[in-house]
Amino acid sequence: MYQRTVLANGLRVVTGEMPHTRSATVSVYVGAGSRYEPDEEAGLSHFLEHLLFKGASRRPTAREISEAIESVGGMHNAATDREVTLYYAKVPHTAAMTTIDILADMVTAPVLDPAELEKERWVILEELAGVEDSPAELAAILADETLWPNQPLGREIGGTPESVRRLPAEAVVRYFRRQYVPGNMVLAVAGNVRHDEVVAAAERWLGGMTPQEPGPWYPHVGRDGAPRLAVREKQTEQVHLCIAFPGVPANHPERFAVELLSTLLGEGMSSRLFLELREERALVYDIHSYASEFRDAGALTIYAGCDPEQARTTAEATIAETLRLLEGIPAAELSKAKEMAKGRIQLRMEDSRAVAGWLGSQELLLGDILTVDEVVDRIDRITADELLAVGRRVLDPGAAILAAVGPVNLETFAGVI
Repeated sequence: MYQRTVLANGLRVVTGEMPHTRSATVSVYVGAGSRYEPDEEAGLSHFLEHLLFKGASRRPTAREISEAIESVGGMHNAATDREVTLYYAKVPHTAAMTTIDILADMVTAPVLDPAELEKERWVILEELAGVEDSPAELAAILADETLWPNQPLGREIGGTPESVRRLPAEAVVRYFRRQYVPGNMVLAVAGNVRHDEVVAAAERWLGGMTPQEPGPWYPHVGRDGAPRLAVREKQTEQVHLCIAFPGVPANHPERFAVELLSTLLGEGMSSRLFLELREERALVYDIHSYASEFRDAGALTIYAGCDPEQARTTAEATIAETLRLLEGIPAAELSKAKEMAKGRIQLRMEDSRAVAGWLGSQELLLGDILTVDEVVDRIDRITADELLAVGRRVLDPGAAILAAVGPVNLETFAGVI
């Protein structure tokens, strides 16, 4: 499925050759994110991500970078998470090598113009302001803060308006020089490309980077008795609920079992939570679940949006349905969940962007890449007994947190968890 080469300076190159496609996705993964930031520099990784699009040595303006990608019909973007910053472009395969040049220039020789930095500061503040208009997103942020309190893992990735306003330009430059080093980066390319050509381009544009040890990330720390219920009162039409259970890290052998539990509970219109809370009881329009895994922690989170008058009932029904799963999983239901999980993985792999993401994220965070067939085999080998055993450990209401955004207060959910 893939090939891997490590350059002399430590930069890793992974490719997934898809000769049947007409596209190629070029991605650069960097070990940089909110878990690498002290509290006083919250939002630094995201700020830097924005600045790298403002110009680089061979294309010194934002317009030149955008035109270089869009003039061939391509699209490009970036994303910052807790442990990774990603830059990617999906282009016709004939433009793949030029795109490596473009992204490599951005991540090795950005202009970092102080004037552009000050302009972008206001753009980021507008982005953060947009989050305030998305109560479902606010509920997810509040859930993370409650599950992982007083630490970077639970902090909003973009920082706060206050931290963004006070970030000094020299901190951004210092952070770039510390984190954007070859041993902390992966070039992942998927599509109608050849591995040897990608490696040659990587050698040309990235091989001259000087090896350096990157800065460390802040490890997960325990909750230490912190409250498990959090409410942000906001005048919205719905109450937005998140119930989150501590999960497992990305390299944990039970990771796929936790993800399968999420599939059974709340992924798709045939999941237990959807059928019970929407189809049977008409409590919600949207209810779903998802698993998150990081280097040393994880979570299984359930989201629901409901009428304020039904907020407590919805929370109680969600927990009750979660516990009902632990009473037993019929063979047919388990088989359906496995086929759904495997099918979604395989369908994603038709897209060059998904393949590049599959390769790059695993290589950077785990140092090991499981193929689709290996993951499918691991899912197949999960038994009902194993799944129930994992479920009894993970789906513990005594360890869960509840976060809500809307016209409610703490008393609304007193005693629910």
